[in-house]
Order: sequence, then structure tokens, then C-alpha cells
Amino acid sequence: MIGFLEGRVVELRPGQALVDVGGVGYEVSVPLSAHARLSASTEVALFVHTHVREDQLALFGFPTRRERDTFRLLLGVSGVGPRTALALL
Repeated sequence: MIGFLEGRVVELRPGQALVDVGGVGYEVSVPLSAHARLSASTEVALFVHTHVREDQLALFGFPTRRERDTFRLLLGVSGVGPRTALALL
């Protein structure tokens, strides 16, 4: 499981960041609230939640551990998936 990424922002779109970590590009979904912080610098450190399904592996990144923990609490609510939890943050 990937729990933390630190690297260079290659591309940043609303809700999505491409982070180069040692030559490997990770696509990470990020909350819109983090977008301003990520666009202010090229180097980022993200706490990551790795979401695994049968047909998908998705990374969700957060500038603070507290935001990641809140995201994980939201996932525990019935009917709330990762996209909804990300939008709530």
C-alpha cells in the first residue's frame, strides 16, 4: 500500500495531480481545497490513501495526515465512496 509520496508536480488539474517520484509518475486525486497549495510549489509531499477494487487502483492524496484521516472516516459512512468523500473535503 502506498501511504506517502514526495516529489515534483509535473501536471496539475482541478482534483488531479501528476507527481514524479524518482522518475515514476503517480496520478493522484486531490481535494480542490489542496489545489492552491499544490500550485504554489513544484515540490509536494502528500499523505496517500490507496483505494483498491477488482478493476481499479486509485490514489487519493492529502497535504496533511489529518485530511487523510478525515477522508478515511468518511469512507466508513454507508453509501459514501472515495469520490464523494473527496468532494466533501
